[in-house]
Amino acid sequence: MKLRTYWKRYLLGAVVLVVVSAVGGPLFYAKVIEGDAAAPLAVATDQTAATGELGGDYTVSSGSESGYRVHEILGGQSIDAVGRTQDVSGSATVSGSQVTAGDVTVQLASVKSDQDRRDDQFTGNIMNVAEYPTATFRLTDPLDLGAGFTGGDRATANATGELTVRDVTRPVTFPMTAVRNGTGIDVSGSVPVTFADFGVTPPSIGDFVKVDPTGQIEFLLKLARAA
Repeated sequence: MKLRTYWKRYLLGAVVLVVVSAVGGPLFYAKVIEGDAAAPLAVATDQTAATGELGGDYTVSSGSESGYRVHEILGGQSIDAVGRTQDVSGSATVSGSQVTAGDVTVQLASVKSDQDRRDDQFTGNIMNVAEYPTATFRLTDPLDLGAGFTGGDRATANATGELTVRDVTRPVTFPMTAVRNGTGIDVSGSVPVTFADFGVTPPSIGDFVKVDPTGQIEFLLKLARAA
């Protein structure tokens, strides 16, 4: 009788352990190992007062960042996956209160998240950085920052241009925010992306891992006056 009671308790404990592992494992990974996703990239609220003329040529300088943000489901747990790099280059031209030209290049091999396995997937199967090492954006329409921007007002406007990923170029329009910072300009925003438009298949592992078919390319650009 005692032996039968022991085995009942053993089997009940084993069932509970399996259930806890199935439910609690992904929860532990999502909340403890994965942790909270980094906040979206955005221009700071405490800028140095604007000085000098606004018009002229600018280059993307140190402190600039770009990367991705995508939602995924891991074992039923909702996670925002974020990867970023500071290996960003580019230029912009301002005439009056308008940005008349602009381009940005991101080196994809340097994009890192908080998980090595995710980074391996990103640089390998997803982006294939050996063949397609960069993602680029080129402004195609003048971007009007408004008359008040010259005097230091924060500007919010829609940027229109061409985004190239994996040698596929698509037109994009997205909201961005700009503010003068001393003699430079800080710009931030996010570009909505449908992965299939660029020949990218979001990774999926049965019902355990599912990545949304859309995501965001985030950026924070520190534009310094060209020498």
